[in-house]
Amino acid sequence: MQKTLLTIIAFTGLSINQLIAQSASDFKTYKTQATGNFDARNLLQTLVGEGVVLKSFSITKASSDEAYGFFEDKKGTLGMKKGLIMTTGGINGLCAGNTSASMSNLTHAKAEHRITPLISDNSSPDLEKLLRGQKTFDACVIELDIVPTADTLSFNYVFGSEEYDEYVGSQFNDVFAFFITGKGITGEKNLAVVPNTEIPVSVNSINGGGQRTSRIAPSNPTYYVSNVAGNIKIEYDGLTKLMEIRQPVTPYETYHLRMCIADVSDDSFDSGVFLEGQSFVSYEKSYNVLFDKNSSNIEKGYKTLLDNLAKLYKDNSKGKILITGHTDNEGSEELNQALSCTRATDVVEYLKNKGVDESRIVMNCKGETMPRTNNQTEEGKLLNRRVELKISGSYDEYVKKKAENTIAEEQSKLLSNYPNPFSGITTIEAFLLDDVKNAQVVIYDMTGKIIKTIYLLERGKTSTFFEGQHIVNGTYPATLIVDGKPAGSIKLVVAH
Repeated sequence: MQKTLLTIIAFTGLSINQLIAQSASDFKTYKTQATGNFDARNLLQTLVGEGVVLKSFSITKASSDEAYGFFEDKKGTLGMKKGLIMTTGGINGLCAGNTSASMSNLTHAKAEHRITPLISDNSSPDLEKLLRGQKTFDACVIELDIVPTADTLSFNYVFGSEEYDEYVGSQFNDVFAFFITGKGITGEKNLAVVPNTEIPVSVNSINGGGQRTSRIAPSNPTYYVSNVAGNIKIEYDGLTKLMEIRQPVTPYETYHLRMCIADVSDDSFDSGVFLEGQSFVSYEKSYNVLFDKNSSNIEKGYKTLLDNLAKLYKDNSKGKILITGHTDNEGSEELNQALSCTRATDVVEYLKNKGVDESRIVMNCKGETMPRTNNQTEEGKLLNRRVELKISGSYDEYVKKKAENTIAEEQSKLLSNYPNPFSGITTIEAFLLDDVKNAQVVIYDMTGKIIKTIYLLERGKTSTFFEGQHIVNGTYPATLIVDGKPAGSIKLVVAH
């Protein structure tokens, strides 16, 4: 009770200052709209980069329509400039800088009856299982069906929270997860873990220590950035560094990704996860070019590597070459950002001089925001002074393979689902004509209430997943809606 009361008092005093600062802030958020450039379809499609196809999505759970949306950071403070943000509160309160130690956006809004939750039960059974039974609140869950066109799936994120630093080591251990299912993955796997461990990323697993009843030692501080002093113009008191997920996958298979975040033990003190736009990529090989301190000079051995890559990947039928510059943490953030760009640019120019077409190269630079390993040793710093090169999968190859499985149909329709009955996941297949503007599969419970809407983005023969492990046994009708009109139904039978 004491924590919640403190939250409401602090947030009330914050509101006017926030509104003023939002207009001038380099960090901005945008709520999704029903149509146009800021609708949910465009929001999710902005995540997808080279070598990944987004087939479908669903907003499965959210405290309100303010719980998720777009973010834009012109200065790239977090190592990324735009993307998707998911929160346990509301996105509007993040833009004024760190003006409160205890922002609880939706807690305050609900107390004033300004917010009607989109979902009445805002717990997350998946995260509660991950936390061995701890109660969750204000969950936000977004699901994607994606197809990687190479054998490694990768994307970038930052986790931030108001629970830092006061509640480090406590039961208020706000958490999130990226659960993936698909070919080659046993059961359901959480991708959001501390590097080289199976520990979920949370307030207690990545931090700079805490000061509650006694001093709490830091946990994985290499990946933590304190914002208590407000150096980063975002409301959260602490954030992770820019983290990268890498997962082996089977090319051209469909994978289901469920992204979840929730408050833990109470519904106050917001947390959020930022997913970098266009960072969802798949690649077949990756290489590193390492550099001396404060240098962008490409050493002879790495020139040989780049010579060989240029010979292998000049062919335009292959995927693109993704090039990203990095530094260690010596020196100022501004100089390191510039140095990482110089290193990446020098590698790009070298490949262009060896005959690689500029249109096949995608360049980025991250400064010191994305360490591969610990910066506390000279060996670690050497590994962080790098330019990474990834060879992405080819979308053209995906189109060819999809065409081989094309069926001739005169109208859009649901085709089948399998297995049926099912207890875990069933695959729903559909066919959509090329001129379809909007398509979704709407799934109802046994009383006729909508329990899930899945938006289909791919045309032709396509598929999506429906998970039944958290619902009771029974028959659940699924209807395809095409441009506002029903286009057939099937029955999904859940039998645990």
